[in-house]
Parts: sequence; C-alpha cells; structure tokens
Amino acid sequence: MTILAGQTLLRRENIETAELDGEWLLLNIDTHAITKVNELGGFIWSILPEYPTITELAEKVHTVYGVEIEVVLDDIQAFVETLIEAGLLIHA
Repeated sequence: MTILAGQTLLRRENIETAELDGEWLLLNIDTHAITKVNELGGFIWSILPEYPTITELAEKVHTVYGVEIEVVLDDIQAFVETLIEAGLLIHA
C-alpha cells in the first residue's frame, strides 16, 4: 500500500492512548487491540491532528529531530501504513 504524501490522515475514533516510560500504548476500544509504539511514534501520533499529511509530519519530525528529510519520509510512510493496517488511522 502506498499513501500519497499529500493525503489527509485521520485518527480513528475510539482510540485511547497512554504513555508509559517513553513508550505509547494505543488501544482500539472497538477491537480491544493494543499497539505499542516508541517515543517517536507517540510524538507522531500526538501531532497528527495538527500535521495531518505524511509530508507535514516529515517536515515537523525533520525540524524537531534533525533527521534527513528523505529518511524521515520513508520511515513515516512505513509507520503510517502500519497504523492503517492496525485500524488506528484512515486516510481521506
């Protein structure tokens, strides 16, 4: 699955989050599935409403963490695909 960098991403409703020791737990209330993400994944999850495209997310992560934009784009693309497959995100 390839998601266009400009597509709007939306967090699904009924997702509860908790941060524990630098890791984030994302609980899908509907399916009772728990997805664990690292600190960067939690950061991306938390800023998603404000930066709802892969391009915007990558630019923000690049600015905050100083990682090369090409690397960030590839990593965020893969992360977003994982979240979509887990039923946590949808794209519009």
